[in-house]
Parts: sequence; C-alpha cells; structure tokens
Amino acid sequence: MLCPHCSAKVNFDWDSVSTEAPENNLVHKLEFAHCPNCEKLVVNLFEQKFVGLRQIDWEIESENETMIYPSKSKFQNIKDIPKEYLEDYEESLMILSISPKASAALNRRLLQTILRGEFNIEKKTLAQEIGEFIQLDGIPSHITDAVDALRNIGNFAAHPTKDKSTGEIVPVETGEAEWLVEIIEALFDFVFVQPKKIERRRKELNLKLEKVGKPKMKTKK
Repeated sequence: MLCPHCSAKVNFDWDSVSTEAPENNLVHKLEFAHCPNCEKLVVNLFEQKFVGLRQIDWEIESENETMIYPSKSKFQNIKDIPKEYLEDYEESLMILSISPKASAALNRRLLQTILRGEFNIEKKTLAQEIGEFIQLDGIPSHITDAVDALRNIGNFAAHPTKDKSTGEIVPVETGEAEWLVEIIEALFDFVFVQPKKIERRRKELNLKLEKVGKPKMKTKK
C-alpha cells in the first residue's frame, strides 16, 4: 500500500490489539505499524460485526476499516461527506506532492461531480457550470468567489480540453493544485459539514426542550 505520510509503496508489518469480549457482537481492533521508508506511524481501526450464538460459532458478517492516524481528511466529521466524494478528495491529497497535475485533475472532476450531483447543474463545459453555480441564491460570496476563480486555474482559455474533459492531466502553475484542494474543502464544509452540524445541534436542543416540557424548535420547509 501507499504510505499516507510519504506516499511510498511499501509493505507494512502490522501489529494489532482487539477487544476479547465483543459487545453486541461487535469487535474493535487496532492495527498499527511504522512505514519502513519514512518510519512514521500508521494506525487503522477495524470494526467487525459477528453473527452466531456462541463465540466459537461466530462468523464475520461485516467489517469496516478506518485510518485514524494520520487523518486523511482535515474534516473532523468525515462521515458527513458522501463516500463517493471523499475518496477522490483524499486521493488528491495523497498524490498532491508527487503529482500536482494528477491531483488537480482529480479535484476538477470532483468539483464537476459535486455541481452536478448536489446542485443539478450540467452544461457542456465546467466553466459554464461554474457560471451557473455562482448565480445561485443562498451561496456565500466566499464560496462563489473561490469556485469562480477556478476558471483562471490552469488557463482554461489556453487549454480548452481541460474545460471539456475535467479529468485530463494537463500542466498547472505553482500553487494551483493546492488552491483546488482549498476550493473542494470550502464546498465540503458548506454543502455537507455545516448543515449536518446544525442538524445535530437542533436535535440536541429539542431533546433538552422536550425534557422541560417546552415545544420543539420549528424547522423551515
């Protein structure tokens, strides 16, 4: 696998610890190792769900793996971000230092996927989609300004292929790939993280109101 620290392709010598007595048929296991190239620590968390009546008869029904160190995402609540978006974003971070061109291509494609999937904007070119996005109501100016700036990244005018085929790997100027990452992060925060955070706070407040016999907060339809 690729080391999440140095991006070298290495074989890890894993050690692990796990809970001995599963609670609700769940076992949690920590798997950890040091990269043989950069010697930095990598830690994965496994959650295994078992089926069966007795421990000796248990079989694994499902298993989830999460890298908990180093964090692949800057977002504290990465579960708020749909997996189909998060995978491309995290891959773009892993290859950013190795190939800014490939990282930028991933994030251009990801931006277009978000505009189409979350805002129902689909045009012939990414520049046209951006033009429609920045005219939408309710989008903060710091988001529209950041996304609009993408039309200048990589010089769309000189490279029309980049605009029509967002996944095309073409040259980028110094700092452009990093700027694309920041644009994606701003969109993630606005579209996914903040709404989920507000919803969780609303539910917490409603529970408190319910306990003291007060009506719940009203939600806009």
